[in-house]
Amino acid sequence: MQVARILWSCLTIVGVPAIGTFVCAAEPQVVVHVASGRQFEGVIDGTSGNEQLVLRMEHTGITIRRPIRWERVTGASVDGQPVEVATLRARVQGSGFRVQESGISGQKLSPRKIEMRGNTSSPPATDETNPVELPRVTMVTFDAAVANWDADVETDGLLIDVVPLDIDRRLVPVSGTLEVELYAPQRRTLDLAPQSGGATIELVERWTRAITPDDFGPSGVRLRLPFGAITPELQPNWTAWHYGLVHVRLAVPGHGVFEDSRDGVGIRPFSPLRDRLEMWTGQRFLSTETLGRRD
Repeated sequence: MQVARILWSCLTIVGVPAIGTFVCAAEPQVVVHVASGRQFEGVIDGTSGNEQLVLRMEHTGITIRRPIRWERVTGASVDGQPVEVATLRARVQGSGFRVQESGISGQKLSPRKIEMRGNTSSPPATDETNPVELPRVTMVTFDAAVANWDADVETDGLLIDVVPLDIDRRLVPVSGTLEVELYAPQRRTLDLAPQSGGATIELVERWTRAITPDDFGPSGVRLRLPFGAITPELQPNWTAWHYGLVHVRLAVPGHGVFEDSRDGVGIRPFSPLRDRLEMWTGQRFLSTETLGRRD
């Protein structure tokens, strides 16, 4: 009888945590989308309030709390079900979610707070200068090519994809001012440029555009930059070569000014028959082809 009582006590002690675990409902998993295009997943932390939503993620003894300002949240789902941002905010403020108190109520979290569980001599790591929601731009890259985007046959301008990147070469949608310059060799008389055989590098066109995060797609921001007074394909007497150099300058407030250049950008599409026609007749296009203009 004594052995039976001991066994029953052991089973009762072991069974309590299991029963408690079964009864305690899991915290709902929340996924939020922010204005920068990124999304974050976690459970709602007890420090969430009227000004910010705080998501908590735990993995192998590490707890990460990520604060996100409510005005940056553009969409959300709870346990896979879409929910209106206003509804989510009201439920959080009204304690409509099962949340775990963090023990640091009343403190304003830094953009990313990491707590290490267990014995450690290092203080909690924070990142005050690089908010998670908006990484810093460290470089800019781009692809450029001449393109035709209307009903006629000649090229209309430069098509360019601009990609601001962070230190890990990830796309960062930002607001800023973009300046693009196209340089190409221009025909000159021999006495004006004797060393180059009668050619000089000249500015063909300069474009300036304002960009915002709403302009960005998966490959960056794509812009159509039309030719102005000079259209290289229609003015062979102006252009001394089929290639040019494109220079990009992107100014991002709070981040800096970033530049990049591409040489060897074709400003007249490869067309051996047109080259031969131009050499024979002085005209690059057939009389039956429709042009936006004939210079």
